[in-house]
Amino acid sequence: MAGLRVSLWIIAAVMTGLTAACAPLHKGGSESVFQDESEGKRKSDGEVHEKKIIALNDRRFDETAGWLDNETILYTRTDPIAGSEVRSYDIFKGAGETIYKTDDRLISAELNREKGMILIQTMGNDSEIKLTLINLQGEQLFEKRFHSHELQVDWNEYDPYLLYVTAFTKDWNFDSFLINAKEDKTEKDVAQAAFIHWTSSSSFEYIKWNNQDREKPAPVYSNDINAGREKKVADDAILLDVFKNLRMIVTSSADSGNGTYIFSDVSSSKKRLSFTLPLFSQYSSLSPAEYSYDDKNELFYTYQPSESSSLFDLIAINLRSGERQVIRKHAEMLPITISPDGEYALYGYTQNEIISLGSKKSEPLVIKE
Repeated sequence: MAGLRVSLWIIAAVMTGLTAACAPLHKGGSESVFQDESEGKRKSDGEVHEKKIIALNDRRFDETAGWLDNETILYTRTDPIAGSEVRSYDIFKGAGETIYKTDDRLISAELNREKGMILIQTMGNDSEIKLTLINLQGEQLFEKRFHSHELQVDWNEYDPYLLYVTAFTKDWNFDSFLINAKEDKTEKDVAQAAFIHWTSSSSFEYIKWNNQDREKPAPVYSNDINAGREKKVADDAILLDVFKNLRMIVTSSADSGNGTYIFSDVSSSKKRLSFTLPLFSQYSSLSPAEYSYDDKNELFYTYQPSESSSLFDLIAINLRSGERQVIRKHAEMLPITISPDGEYALYGYTQNEIISLGSKKSEPLVIKE
């Protein structure tokens, strides 16, 4: 994931060593050869029964912020006169509503679907960025302003009132803060890390980069904020991510140009599976391809180079069996966000297309007329 889908690529362009740590998440679906264990049978193309998708007609559309449920997306729109909105839209009914409206310039919106909350970033005057936490009824739960060039917010999915905020200056130095939105408390975090990954309501993991040489692999540390202590988890990582109780660490081989993906349990650190995939050039270093994890079916989605073109193949790897399948050949390496039921995926930089993971057909989700 995910964690916020803010402009991490802008930060990464300057802080090249952090690009792996903040690669955007992308999700997709499995081919028919994957076992659908929930139904106890294998799906085939002949068994696919699809609803008709009604495209969103909104010329002020900015980007999709995620799935509210299996049929409803959350998206943002900006009108130069009327201001910015966070809206919902049912892709099958063709109906939506405004959840939040502001006159400030909207930077991003992030959804915590399970907790029914949305975290919004807006830009004010004099490099002031405002964080606003609301519920799905649009009621404000918390607000805080920062004087910062860029904010990275890592939202605790276990305790949605807990925010880890990294505030960057114009020269890309930063300070990190721990915010308890329920108690309206802010404290400077002792870890002073960027791009952390929450592992519980009171702990997180991060790559402890050498600020003098951020392009070299660095160790992974776990930090317990209640106990006030940290411990080393792994050595020489170029990427770390956490999906609930599943940890993913990527290491690199400079000679082969490949990355080794290692999956382990967060709680026990027991290794589940590992495999290698090619790395690709990102700015001045090699980085893993874009990726995502389907927790429901334990499928890891990523890209590998196509054999006969400069494009990529979207693949799915079953983390139970290690089985690898090509989902789409000769595709652009663009973000993919799967629906909670695994039936559809949003696709594109602004998530303005939709793919049926049963038929693999894509069509516009948004029409700007």
